[in-house]
Amino acid sequence: MSSLSAAHRAALQAVVQAAPDAVLAQLGVAAPALGGGKAAELASLVAEEVRDRARRDMAFGPLVPLFQARTDGIPALVFPHAVLTRVWREARAGEEAFLGLLDGAVSVDGEWTLAADRLCARAAAVLRDRPEDVWPRPASVDQARGAPAATPAELAGCFDLVALARTAVPRLPVWLERPDDNQAAGLRLLIQDCLAISPDGGRRMIDILFAHVADAERMLRVVTRTSRLADAESILSHSEMGVFVERLLASVQTRVRRIAAGLSPRDGADMTPVVEDAAWCAGVLAEMDMCLQVRPDSPWGKAARMARVEVAGQLSGLMKSTSAAVHAALPMKRQVLAGRMTRLCPWLEAPAKGEPIEAAAALLSAVAGLRGAAVTFGCEADRMALKTELTDYLSTWANEALDSIADGDVADSDTALRLVGTAARFLTLIEALEAARAVRRRAAAAEAARAMYPKGDGFTGSGVTGASPAAA
Repeated sequence: MSSLSAAHRAALQAVVQAAPDAVLAQLGVAAPALGGGKAAELASLVAEEVRDRARRDMAFGPLVPLFQARTDGIPALVFPHAVLTRVWREARAGEEAFLGLLDGAVSVDGEWTLAADRLCARAAAVLRDRPEDVWPRPASVDQARGAPAATPAELAGCFDLVALARTAVPRLPVWLERPDDNQAAGLRLLIQDCLAISPDGGRRMIDILFAHVADAERMLRVVTRTSRLADAESILSHSEMGVFVERLLASVQTRVRRIAAGLSPRDGADMTPVVEDAAWCAGVLAEMDMCLQVRPDSPWGKAARMARVEVAGQLSGLMKSTSAAVHAALPMKRQVLAGRMTRLCPWLEAPAKGEPIEAAAALLSAVAGLRGAAVTFGCEADRMALKTELTDYLSTWANEALDSIADGDVADSDTALRLVGTAARFLTLIEALEAARAVRRRAAAAEAARAMYPKGDGFTGSGVTGASPAAA
């Protein structure tokens, strides 16, 4: 049975160790199916690496999310991912006898925690004594703007708190909701224990917990409960915990600029990012109103107020653009009745597809998606007024178009019916479902009658107005 040479095995082991978790899982499935001695050795290397990573994640568990950038882009404490692997290899060297205790651990306490605490202490020592062995060059560290400094000393300080964080992470869901007095007291005691370890211990613990929370605004509930007076801005802004509020406000300002940039062209581009940013900003500002006693004339109060004013103005502009886009997609024209008498009626020769229709659809979807955010920014009345206006316009447009089809005044019934379908689509997008169903029922009846009575046999569009073929 052929086997790998020492050089090949070392090279393959380096590839396996560098593989991301998803690729490693695929290798674990594919390697045994290849067959042969070399494939068996590859499968053994993959299995060994999988076990090693599971042990690492068990020992360093509370800190593992700190090595991944946040998906929401909020400034946060994030360390280079390569450091996690390097620190683990340095920490486990000479500790192989204790690694087996980490296998299959399911509870937050037990003998395995002794091994985990020992490995974390060794990791902290390596970061303090030999940072050059595990830390990348400063030029290779990609740090988000506004994020706290990620240094070996900072990571070592976080490793000092792993034992406390291991018991805190399971209690985090309770602190994010409505903790009772005992549970809130447990959070305050945790912060005091962290401060006893280091002057920055309280802030570092919140950074650790923050990495475990996907919805960043909910972390305000934890921050404002770290002391009995932390819900007052005058107290929180002068403590080390105030940095978390400042990070959220900085992210709000960044997203406000993105909203303005996303709305500036108004050319029918995808409005989904704009809606998501507006909803996120609304969530943060609403959470601040609920958790914090913010003074209107303070820096935090001014930043929040300016964000509300700017987004409210942008959303108002969006709604005006939406109305104009709908009128452009389904326009009206003047029809001569008699002499100089004219009236507005649907223009049924308009293009039934194209950029104007898709632009209007994108804007209507955005307006519908802003329902929750509009309440926070004081635009819900404008949004509802727009919905009422467009419901009346689209319903009238569709009904008059169907009347024209029924009267035989339309040269191209297919195009006209497609435009009526567009009106029903627009009504659905703004959640005027009853009006949309009414338009679709009339359009379906017109289609059915048109199929039953072709032109020339008494069909006029949505019904029969002349003699039937049998009577004729």
